Amino acid sequence: MTYRAKEFLDCWESEHVEAVADSEKAAEAEQLALACRQDALRAGTAEQDLADAVGGDLIGKLLQALDAAALGELQK
Repeated sequence: MTYRAKEFLDCWESEHVEAVADSEKAAEAEQLALACRQDALRAGTAEQDLADAVGGDLIGKLLQALDAAALGELQK
């Protein structure tokens, strides 16, 4: 099920992750992780599958996504 969880997360990130100030990234990643877990459960993706898809570090994965969003904003 890890593939399904990765697919879910990729889609979820594209809908929810936006650039924020560096000083807000840690708190934003924590809030996003909570929302992501809740949405994953509602979508039928088990929390363990989601954890496996990100190597056990959802917050770290979302921090990377926030960094990527910030770089995307700089390139516009």
